[in-house]
Amino acid sequence: MRQISPIPENISADVNGTGNSEDQEFRVLVDELKQAVAAERPGERELVASIKELGRLASANGDQSGVSAGNGPKLRLGVFVDTANVSDRDPDDPIRIDFSKLLNHVTADRRLIHARAYCPIYADFAGRLEHQRSVAPVWGLGYDVVTKPIKVFSDGTRKADLDIVLVMDVIRRVPTMDVVALVSGDGDYVPMVDFLREHGLRVETYSFADSISEDLRVAANDWTDLSASKALHVRKSRARRPASRASRSRATTP
Repeated sequence: MRQISPIPENISADVNGTGNSEDQEFRVLVDELKQAVAAERPGERELVASIKELGRLASANGDQSGVSAGNGPKLRLGVFVDTANVSDRDPDDPIRIDFSKLLNHVTADRRLIHARAYCPIYADFAGRLEHQRSVAPVWGLGYDVVTKPIKVFSDGTRKADLDIVLVMDVIRRVPTMDVVALVSGDGDYVPMVDFLREHGLRVETYSFADSISEDLRVAANDWTDLSASKALHVRKSRARRPASRASRSRATTP
């Protein structure tokens, strides 16, 4: 490798006029080049300031842009909740899920793209939508609420077929997601899970241990037992303890 000496920072002109004209022209040319390099170009200061400001905003808004500082892009997440499957529990079962905590838990450090809750409703319900039994637990908690009226058949059976709506919504959104979180234990979702995994998506399921389909549990990448996830349960308010007889007597004494 041939080493090239750098151009000196300071070149003194021949004040006595000695030296040939080529040397003098060379020195003049070097001085002009140095001045041209050092000179501030029009708009350069504004451009540098804009670049610095953009860098600051990108760092401040890392979470919103989907890029985590130093860790690369966040995985894009879609959360799909079959509310009837996880809410229509035995009345004697004390476990109820806090769907706000659930959404935060499932999202973790990933980028939430879709959060949708599928709720069967009664068409003849006289109250507001958010007061319907299936809608109330998820209303106003960050979910897009998808509803469908319940069909009542002559034999008394009821069905809303929201599982088909959920599957179609997930399939349409495959290009926008890296991870799908399915909150349900219904084995009817196994073909959808197989399809998602074949297309490179990670699938996580969340359901109660007593209602998870074994086929669904095996088909998914991961399963979380909501029964054991106590941090996600609705906390019951403590009942007020009745006042003791002595306390009541003191309260009524003038």
